[in-house]
Amino acid sequence: MQNDKQVLKNTTIKDVAQLANVSIATVSRTLSGKDKVSPLLAERVAAAMKELQYQPNDVARALKIKESRSIGLMIPDIENPFFPALVRGVQDAAKIHNYAVILCNTDGRLEEERNYIHFLYSKRVDGIVFTDSVYNKQSISLLDSLGIPVVLLDRRVSGIHASTVTSDNRLGAFLATEHLIELGKKRIAFISGPLKLSSGADRASGYQDALVRYNISYNKNLAFIGAFTYESSYKAVEDLLFSREKFDAVFASNDLMAIGVIECLAKYGIRVPEDVAVVGFDDIRMAAWYKPLLTTIRQPVYDMGQYAVKLLVEHITGVRETYYEKIFKPELIIRQSSGSVEERK
Repeated sequence: MQNDKQVLKNTTIKDVAQLANVSIATVSRTLSGKDKVSPLLAERVAAAMKELQYQPNDVARALKIKESRSIGLMIPDIENPFFPALVRGVQDAAKIHNYAVILCNTDGRLEEERNYIHFLYSKRVDGIVFTDSVYNKQSISLLDSLGIPVVLLDRRVSGIHASTVTSDNRLGAFLATEHLIELGKKRIAFISGPLKLSSGADRASGYQDALVRYNISYNKNLAFIGAFTYESSYKAVEDLLFSREKFDAVFASNDLMAIGVIECLAKYGIRVPEDVAVVGFDDIRMAAWYKPLLTTIRQPVYDMGQYAVKLLVEHITGVRETYYEKIFKPELIIRQSSGSVEERK
């Protein structure tokens, strides 16, 4: 009798999961009754519970007794106007799910990323939404070793198993370049972001895709690697002007860079769009009131932030057991800077 009591006392939800050949999360969902479980799996769980004489209790139902009800959000550059809408999307979604958000600005530096990861771990956050820098693999590996659920936002990382939320950067760059080609532009300069980032590499590929589609030769003298900053695009345009390479349009990999392009061209008396057409990427708020109004590729940044939290909460609670990639579709927003007569939003 004593042995039977001991077995009953030591039986855990993990034992039930192993006997039923299901995940712990499936047993938890069956016990809570709040989430749908297929009848077949529910029967297997029930049979395992009966065989093991398992009696669910409050502790067994709450797999994460030490929940902090907080999540971390790591971004590389708080001064970049792309991020406010992203942060707002994350915060609004977290509020709906009753989580607080701890915002961490890493300045794109590995040391800062590691420090913040350890800080968030010490605060026992339930998960992290991570918009990574070029040091992504090291940081994600650290998160994985600490056992913190993570969702990658606005970036993909090859070789890393994690759910991701992005927009189709390659398609967006194709649409931007195609728009300039359809306006009759043949010598389109391109300023990329860092090619070590998936967003930078994908936009570079999209630019080249459009050139190939319309039988325009790739000219390496018209391609520059930037840093998603105003300063990097300003310098790239100066270098282009000093090289005396002819160009009639510029596609910049984000709106901040596009503004740097226009400001540099203005310094040298080159008009936008009369002399050179310019297209950006992101559709930050400034794009709709900067003069000239900026033609750009709109990413649904707010929606991306919200979806990242949805995925993260599903991983935290065990509702989602497999990794998932959500890709949002970008949209061409035509305004004044490209020189098109049409303007649409």
